Amino acid sequence: MKFPENNIIDTWLEKNGNPEITKLVEKNLAIANKIHELLVERNLKPADLARLLNKKASEISKWLTGTHTFTTKTITKIETVLGTDIIHIEAQKEYVYFKVLVKDQEVEEEMALEESAVFSNLDMDKKAS
Repeated sequence: MKFPENNIIDTWLEKNGNPEITKLVEKNLAIANKIHELLVERNLKPADLARLLNKKASEISKWLTGTHTFTTKTITKIETVLGTDIIHIEAQKEYVYFKVLVKDQEVEEEMALEESAVFSNLDMDKKAS
């Protein structure tokens, strides 16, 4: 569902001009659009989402207008019942910093570790020797 340009929200934003509110509204609209797209992909109606979340259909309708400010808790509940992410956040990599001697010169190294490559201190000692 794409919202028409120059709607009541756009008009209000133009008059009040707060960049934080503008960004918040844009994000809320994007989340509402994503939820609507996911419902369409799954052949679900807003009433189905309401049933899955144990909410009133009117509340879901309000959410899908884009005027609702979503909490991460609400987004997570929706993601859970729809079986997919609405918001994707890159996993953070864990970095390990160490110094080694190369021909009597100290060299600092940085290495990104994947989740499966986390070593204990004992393992690092064995690998470094």
